[in-house]
Amino acid sequence: MIRALGLAAVVIAGGLAPTTPLAAVVPTVVVNAGTLGGPLKKAGLGSLLGVTARTTETPASLLSQTHLTVSQHMIARWNEGERAGTEVVAPKVRGTDVRMIARFNDLMGGNPWYQWQGTAHWFERVDEATRRVQPYRDTLLAVAPFNEPDNKLHGLANDGAVPGGTYDEKFNWLWTQTVRRIRSIDAAIPIIGPNWEFYLPWQAGQQQKMRDFLRNAVDTGTVPQLIGWHNLGPSPGDLPEALTRYYRPLENELGVPGRPLKVVVEEYGPQTNDPGTPGNFEGVPGSMVQYWADLERYDVDFGAMAIYTNPGLLGNTLRRVGGGALHPNGGFWMMKWYKDMRGSKVPVNRWNDTANGRRYLGVDGLAAWDGGALTVLAGGEDGPVDFRITGLNARGLGGQVRVRVDSTVWDKDPAEVNRRIDAGGDPEQGTYNVVDKTMTVDGSGALTVPLRRMNRYDGYRITVSRAGAPGAYPTKYEAENAAVTSAVRHGGANGRLASADGYVGGIDHTDSAVSFSVDVPSAGIYDMTVRYAAGAGTATHQVFANGIPQGSVGYPATAGWANTELDTTAKRVSLRAGRNEIRLTRGTGYAEVDYVDVRPDAHRYEAENAAVTSARLAPYWSNYLPDYVAGLDQAGSQVEFTVDAPAAGTYRLEVGYGNGSPSTSDHAVLVGGVERAVMSYAPSGSWLNSESHDRATKVTSALVPLNGGSNRVTLRKRTGFAELDWLTVRLP
Repeated sequence: MIRALGLAAVVIAGGLAPTTPLAAVVPTVVVNAGTLGGPLKKAGLGSLLGVTARTTETPASLLSQTHLTVSQHMIARWNEGERAGTEVVAPKVRGTDVRMIARFNDLMGGNPWYQWQGTAHWFERVDEATRRVQPYRDTLLAVAPFNEPDNKLHGLANDGAVPGGTYDEKFNWLWTQTVRRIRSIDAAIPIIGPNWEFYLPWQAGQQQKMRDFLRNAVDTGTVPQLIGWHNLGPSPGDLPEALTRYYRPLENELGVPGRPLKVVVEEYGPQTNDPGTPGNFEGVPGSMVQYWADLERYDVDFGAMAIYTNPGLLGNTLRRVGGGALHPNGGFWMMKWYKDMRGSKVPVNRWNDTANGRRYLGVDGLAAWDGGALTVLAGGEDGPVDFRITGLNARGLGGQVRVRVDSTVWDKDPAEVNRRIDAGGDPEQGTYNVVDKTMTVDGSGALTVPLRRMNRYDGYRITVSRAGAPGAYPTKYEAENAAVTSAVRHGGANGRLASADGYVGGIDHTDSAVSFSVDVPSAGIYDMTVRYAAGAGTATHQVFANGIPQGSVGYPATAGWANTELDTTAKRVSLRAGRNEIRLTRGTGYAEVDYVDVRPDAHRYEAENAAVTSARLAPYWSNYLPDYVAGLDQAGSQVEFTVDAPAAGTYRLEVGYGNGSPSTSDHAVLVGGVERAVMSYAPSGSWLNSESHDRATKVTSALVPLNGGSNRVTLRKRTGFAELDWLTVRLP
């Protein structure tokens, strides 16, 4: 399979969790519905440079239905071409709930940025920037005179014209003068500061730095309306320590006017690109939610994800799909869940008391009660996790309740050479329902919701409400409602862990089959996710679509059968428009089936993630990570993709490319090392490093035979020159 296992398995039981081996210690997150706090602040819903001015990026329709509540951009005065400038972005966010933080010292310029060029140069920019923001004051949350001034005002320490014997003393003087100049032009505009890159006050000197900054601001009447710093590290636990044990007490000690000041974590997220850790978080649901949880837990007012990938993608939660269009990925839907939450905060305790002591879990979550339902968002750990929800009786929820578990998937193609987690995230049409059924709250008002084989990168939503009928899920087909041959429908107590009323087992005979009637809007390749159990070891089912063999779906072993544990796997299938029959029959081993979920295959095989020979990876204009392959100029230059086909047959390979030369070029197309076709590239008018980036991408195609399952497809230089963006597999 090309697609990574998407949905983590979810097992649900009222009251007590299913039996687990004695050696297993299942982490438990406690959600106390008996205690209500203030409203959710949605502090995590921001992104550095998440919105840009180009029409190819961040359409207003996406902004209006989802997530940013604060975004940072640069003033575009001395760099009018910068597409993230606040002046050019303002028209895109006006009328939405997005509010920008305008960073003034991006105007210093230089390489690296923020080269100090003297007070006259700086004050000129401050004065003009303050005047230029006036027409779009309605789109601003605040102005940030400085960004990371604790270490990045290069040359300030050597300027003898600036009073002070140290860098910090000079900065504090500069802060005072800058705020006064802003106030001389606009007496009311909110100001954020100091906006340091690091505030780890337990480290030597950092608390003294904050003390000196605040004391100077108090003495000179230049206290910012919002206090801000960055939280750039692998642990969101840095935030509560800095805020509650160091900053708030210092604010009180110094008598800071207006205290407690609103807090802005103006960039948050880990500084790691190690693909083997969950640190590649930007936009990844299971990583983001850990930060959101701490921001809510400690009443941070505003925040924004730091940017480690590309601007204009709402914090890596959108994917380019060609022609300037952007489609949401799993991170987008996770943020939409967060934005849509209403009501009062409910405390979530991620400390786990075990026989070996107290452990700070990788998994975390946030929760809210809206008067009729409890909603929990969670993620961040691999393996089993129990969510113990207490105090439901205080919310009027007792006896029978409706429990829904939904998942938003962060895919990473396991065949890609580039293993960065944040390079994954296929476009997703929406979220997946895993469970929707009636459960029983125990006599103490508690309910345990166990998640099994949680995927640390996926996001999860648990909803508990008054008893009611399950919802409609058009892409989801329950096995117990399918046509069953020589197999057994299980329900009642045996089906207590199933998605709905039951599941199908006993698919053990040569004529055993489960046949689903599946409706799809158009002919094409579809992803079929199967929720299953394989308690006796690895198994397979043969797959037929409309009587045509489609290979097999593989089931990794589970720890038990469907009455104790369920997992999910995925298989691509080729379907016709309208009604289809998907039939699963006995293959190898034994497996039980809960449901299938069938959706269009949205995967693009990105050239920059493939195996590249004698060429180079390149970013789009103004981006930070590679987006395409350039320099395919030598005789041996090639890009090798590993692609998946539902079954053996002829397929159309579509390739996104750029050819800025005046002549047509071509590549040989090899499948399994054998040349099968030639891919032709007509002149496209520009190379892919043009300012319009993916609008410059043109599409060409060729028909080739593929085997069912995994195939090596190589595009190798023949004549002329072309750059490669992506490849997709389609029906002919």
